[in-house]
Amino acid sequence: MTDAGGLEGVTVRSFAPIGDMRGALCEIHRDEWALAPRPLQWDFVTTHPRVLRGMHVHRLRWDYIILLEGHATIGLRDVRRDAESFGRNMMIELTGERPAVVTVPPGVAHGIFAHSALRYLYGLTVAWDGTDEDLGCRYDDPVLAIKWPSDDPVVLPRDLDLPDFATLLRQYEAAARTPADAADAPP
Repeated sequence: MTDAGGLEGVTVRSFAPIGDMRGALCEIHRDEWALAPRPLQWDFVTTHPRVLRGMHVHRLRWDYIILLEGHATIGLRDVRRDAESFGRNMMIELTGERPAVVTVPPGVAHGIFAHSALRYLYGLTVAWDGTDEDLGCRYDDPVLAIKWPSDDPVVLPRDLDLPDFATLLRQYEAAARTPADAADAPP
C-alpha cells in the first residue's frame, strides 16, 4: 500500500492476483487493511472514452475506486486546511491490467478521466442520498492546477457550470464549520 504521493488519507493498494489455469482472483477489501472506514454502498460504473467525471469533493464520505477495465486518470486536490497536504494536487494512473483500490477521503477534490471505456466499482462509506454531492469546481480552472490528459474532455453541462476553485474552497470551509464555529464566523 502507498500513500499515493503525499495527500493525507489517499491510498493506492495494489492487488495480488492469485492465478491458476481458470483465471485469477483478487481480494479487493478486508477490514483489517484499514484503508478507510468500511464502505456501506457499492456501485458499478461504466464510462465512455474521453469523459471526465468531476471535479467534486465530499464532506462526509470516503470513496473507494476499483478499476476493472480500461485506463483512467484520477486528478486530486486537497482542500482540507488542517491537513499537512493542504493545497497539493496529484494524478493517479489506473488500468484494469494492474488492479488496485484508490481511497479518497472527505476534503479531497477529485475527478476521473477515461482514456478508454471504463468499468469500475465505486464504494461509499456513507450511503448516497444526494446531500454530499453539492460541492465542486470547474475541472479546467487554472488555480486548480491539474493537467488533464485531454484539453477537450466530454463533461456534463452541470459540471461546466460549477464555480472556480477559490469558490469551491470557500464553500467547503463554510460547510465544514460546526454550528458553534458558524456562530463565531463573521457574516
